[in-house]
Amino acid sequence: MTPLRNPRLIGFAALDGIARYGVQDFFEGCPRAAAAGAPTSVAAVYEGAAPLPAGTGMARHAARLPYVSFPTLGEGDTPLLPLPPVAGLGALWLKRESANPTGSHKDRMSPLAVARALEVGARGILASSSGNAAISAAAYAAAAGLPCRVIVTPALTEAYRRAIARTGAEFIVCRDSLARWDVAARLVRDEGWFPLTNHLVPPVGSNPFGVEGYKTIAYEIAEALGTAPDAVLVPTARGDLIWGIGAGFRGLAAEGVIISAPRLIAVEPIPRLTRVLAGEAAITDAFPGATLQFSTAGGTATDASLRAISDSGGTAIQVPDAAAAEGQAALARLGFDAELCGGGAHAAIGMARASGALREGETAVMILTAGSAREPAGDPLPPLAVTEGA
Repeated sequence: MTPLRNPRLIGFAALDGIARYGVQDFFEGCPRAAAAGAPTSVAAVYEGAAPLPAGTGMARHAARLPYVSFPTLGEGDTPLLPLPPVAGLGALWLKRESANPTGSHKDRMSPLAVARALEVGARGILASSSGNAAISAAAYAAAAGLPCRVIVTPALTEAYRRAIARTGAEFIVCRDSLARWDVAARLVRDEGWFPLTNHLVPPVGSNPFGVEGYKTIAYEIAEALGTAPDAVLVPTARGDLIWGIGAGFRGLAAEGVIISAPRLIAVEPIPRLTRVLAGEAAITDAFPGATLQFSTAGGTATDASLRAISDSGGTAIQVPDAAAAEGQAALARLGFDAELCGGGAHAAIGMARASGALREGETAVMILTAGSAREPAGDPLPPLAVTEGA
């Protein structure tokens, strides 16, 4: 297919509000900010009022996205489901992003980035990921007829490996997460591969065309509730998801669709944003630490993630693996399969109430980013014994 760019898209603006640019690619964030030693990403700028949503899936919000037609596998319109209120909340909902075509929220980013790659005639799609972004990139590249390379580590699980291999994508295996970014930078700068994900240290986030897709989560929540919740809890690593959700709500507030945007609570397994907010570190620092919360692991953070919570009056909460596992089990008892960092979002609710980040009677939405089936195995389970008489 030939993607159709949104005629309302007039350029990009740096997240720090200083520089404005025309429509072009920003694989390494805002050039001015990078030169100043304060790396940040950019966001799309549109002109004129957007028409009302029409159609189904993420595509019905195309008037607020960089492309009004793009490769689609039926992403979007994921369920917003009520949960029993906990910790004194007035209401609690779960946004089940695992219902997307390849099983995660990444399916909102991939189609728009792939559309841009098609428009510019890119050699192929590149993703540095050992998880959800890799399988999403591979699937959407295959659907668009583009070659795809995924840069992974030996930690890639067998389930991810099999799913990615079926698409025909090529694997490049690096020793660790940071090593992937060096390889990706070379392939982008020297060989013309089109990146969906970050390849810089300090990072600036994923492809700006793709990140715009995360705004549609906010649009769907506001449509379903008829308003915005008081808070949204978001599993967070580099912050593409939380920034996109926040930008979506801010846009709706600016248009008068909702009264105000919700506070965003970043849920992280390693103290990154929590340390920055406490004045103990800078956003460009390295944040060492180990975690089983595979999808939100990593020792880096971004300016975008910090701005998302600061601009919304939100905060960050560190959830250790043991607490995340308890949250994962609590969701399972309600019938919801969640990857471990999704369990972390559920566990963060009580922590947020204890810290005052959530107040009694407030409403909240937690984002369930993906299911658990492809995650690395935790502690081995004991063998099943045959039940007597069975």
